[in-house]
Amino acid sequence: MSTPLAPSIQLLKEVKLLSHLTDAELRDLLGFGEERIYEPHANVVIEGETSWGLYLILDGYVGILKTNKLTGDVYDIGQLHQGSYFGEMSLVDEGPRSATVRALTRCHLYYIDKEKFMKWLAQSNDRRQRFLSDCIADLITRLRELDDSYVINQYQLWRTAVGHAKILTDIMSKTQPSVATQAAKKEAA
Repeated sequence: MSTPLAPSIQLLKEVKLLSHLTDAELRDLLGFGEERIYEPHANVVIEGETSWGLYLILDGYVGILKTNKLTGDVYDIGQLHQGSYFGEMSLVDEGPRSATVRALTRCHLYYIDKEKFMKWLAQSNDRRQRFLSDCIADLITRLRELDDSYVINQYQLWRTAVGHAKILTDIMSKTQPSVATQAAKKEAA
């Protein structure tokens, strides 16, 4: 295990949603966060649960798992490591967790509770405005990335379907006589 990062203003600056807060404001945030330790294979958050707060990874690796709602299959969709963060969108909305985050190694995390964060945010209209502007910018970025990803995935799916259709057509033409050939055999008989 590497040397854990200390919760710091610099680490908080890496969180896009907090990027326009001043050093003094980030120092305030550090005052009401708490350090948490998770052992390997422990779930930090579970998809669908209603818990809210931001996690900064001071040390260790976590896996991000997403459940296919149609099949129930669970997919490993990514990993985060020291210096990364997750849960930032829970500071903004009341929705349930969108993925499960599981410790892959022993993890040293720093947690900022949503309720404390929102009370602190409400103390300054300017601070709230800067934070909400960052939220809007982040949401727009995510939508653009999703749009690009959707278009690319749809194109790849279409190409795969066309390729499979060609293969099936070739197989069928080799294994089944054509209608014309079948008709000719019937006339000959």
